[in-house]
Amino acid sequence: MKLKKLFILPALAASMLSFTSCTDILDQEPLDSFTDDAVWGDLRLAEVYLNAQYANLMPENAKGTLFACYTDEVYHKHGYATENYTQGYLSPEQSGIGWDDTTWDPWYDYYRYINKINLFLERIDDVPGDDTYRDTLKGQGLFLRAWNYHMLYGLFGRVVIVDQTYDLDHEFGEEGRADLDKVADFIVKDLDEAAKLLHNAEYGPSDLGRATEGAALALKSRVLLWKASPLFGTPSREKWQAAADAAKAVIDLNQYYLRPVNNSEEYAALFFDTNNPEVIFEKIYDPKWGAGENISYLHQAPMGPYNGYQGWGTYNPCHEVAAKFQLKDGSHVDFPEYTEEYPWGDREIRFNANYLVDGDMWGYGSDNQELQLFLPGWDAENGTWTTAGRHSAENYDSEWWNVSETGYYMRKFLDPSYDMTGTLMHTTPWFFLRLAEIYLNYAECQIELGNNGEALQYINLIRNRALLPSATGADIRAEYEYERQMELLFEGQRFFDIRRWKILDKIYAEPLHFVKVQNMGTDANGKIKKSYTCSIYDEVYDWDLEDWVMEVKVKQRRYAGEKHYWLPIPRWELNKCPFLDALPYE
Repeated sequence: MKLKKLFILPALAASMLSFTSCTDILDQEPLDSFTDDAVWGDLRLAEVYLNAQYANLMPENAKGTLFACYTDEVYHKHGYATENYTQGYLSPEQSGIGWDDTTWDPWYDYYRYINKINLFLERIDDVPGDDTYRDTLKGQGLFLRAWNYHMLYGLFGRVVIVDQTYDLDHEFGEEGRADLDKVADFIVKDLDEAAKLLHNAEYGPSDLGRATEGAALALKSRVLLWKASPLFGTPSREKWQAAADAAKAVIDLNQYYLRPVNNSEEYAALFFDTNNPEVIFEKIYDPKWGAGENISYLHQAPMGPYNGYQGWGTYNPCHEVAAKFQLKDGSHVDFPEYTEEYPWGDREIRFNANYLVDGDMWGYGSDNQELQLFLPGWDAENGTWTTAGRHSAENYDSEWWNVSETGYYMRKFLDPSYDMTGTLMHTTPWFFLRLAEIYLNYAECQIELGNNGEALQYINLIRNRALLPSATGADIRAEYEYERQMELLFEGQRFFDIRRWKILDKIYAEPLHFVKVQNMGTDANGKIKKSYTCSIYDEVYDWDLEDWVMEVKVKQRRYAGEKHYWLPIPRWELNKCPFLDALPYE
């Protein structure tokens, strides 16, 4: 008797049934599940199965832990297992780096998704129907498999290449982790085939978020950039040229462009727009059909009732990056160790698009209010201690346990016009791939190939969109790295960059700082006078308030050696698969 699998796809199946009137589909029983024969007997049901694999994509704004939290960009206030990475605790026994599926056990989860896509790719060629329609679906499937493999490649390096499903009686041989270049070549092969199949794909407005030829070529650019980098093997001119060619192929499509902006608000709004013309691949949210949840307001919003929900302030942007931002004229000014002058003035537009600081206005509707992150200070004129701001750790009338410990909140990705009343979910998309990254990938390749003039052209496309004067090329590597970090800030790329460049030890060796804002009394007009101090974390301050001592809890990051560049395979996975090696861990 032939075993018939049941594919349970409640929300996505319902969405499929909602727009079809074909009786052959409506006659399937039950309507919220389909047999193996039914799914692989109709392209429309095969598409429903494929749609479920899109739902598995987990972007940064659907997680409680960001890749940025393992870098110099963000301190994770509440931990959520990020300390396993930042404090050097990783091992096969302690392998999780976050609380979400793809960070707690990424080895298992990405392979789980790959297995589902492998089933789709094994069956799709035999599904009856229109050839063009089938090719488009297959191209998307190949892209999604490549996407999941590129995440494994970026986190673990050497992984097992599995391109088929296995039954219960399969006897595993000596399949082990493939060499780094072989993994990259496998991913690129899938992407090349996907790009060909998707070349003539025709999508409608409801297909926003699907893989395209441009998405396949853009992901190929990223993978080949990684392959050419020191962490992933031995760099060579051939590898850098291949990566350059891949990036240029995306540029030469002429399908994407950088939208001009006039100020920080317009730049910030680029990241709310699902139709942003530079976006190549994005996660689209539709809570009605269960396509994931964007919870960035919950974790990013300042403490207190902002946009209808109590923000947790989980992601605290680091002072190290805030202090890097150039002035609008392209010059740099050191953040003073102590000043009574507002220290963030006249910064380039991306600063205010990325950071919220003391004195900024934030919140929806009646919740719009001034952020008061200032701590008590000494009012010398009156000889008294001043009060703390309502968003300060020392204001016990508010959610002080969610206060930022760095003096900053994350502004990027938050739409100030979104009314969160009654819900913590929203539909702001996540951009997995966008043209700015491709420009920067191409620039890095050209620098490595010795073509600084070509690289400078693409660096300046990014700078000029941010209203900065053109870079000169006097120190092109530093100019490039500045643009890469500031343009892609908080988007997750920094974690992969500092690892692939093998500078993780250098980044972790630098002490973390925060900015302390203090209320120093009021002036003749009743306005609060403030002082700003740049301090190293882990210092203890005594405000002499009934002998109460406030301790800054942020821990310095610790480098755990070369092995720390890769994630460990969990011990339970190693035990299940004796042919796997645990390198570089014991």
